Amino acid sequence: MSARDDETIVDKAIGNPAFDQMFGYHIFFRRAAIPVALFLIGLLTYTLVEPYFSHDTSLTISFVLAGLSLGPILNIERYVGLLLSRK
Repeated sequence: MSARDDETIVDKAIGNPAFDQMFGYHIFFRRAAIPVALFLIGLLTYTLVEPYFSHDTSLTISFVLAGLSLGPILNIERYVGLLLSRK
């Protein structure tokens, strides 16, 4: 990838009106907030099930529930973006 391709990708993201939703925080939300939310869901799940199961089983359960929550998180993000684009 050349430097010109990188500038084109950045220019497309900055000039795209779809990224103006959420007052410019849409890119931040996609890049940072979703992984943080997945991490927190995994940590919360591990904390809640750890007293009842072994360490390995608790990790497996927390990984599975964090993975299963990815779809709903992305759908909520899409729904919020749809609501904000209507205004």
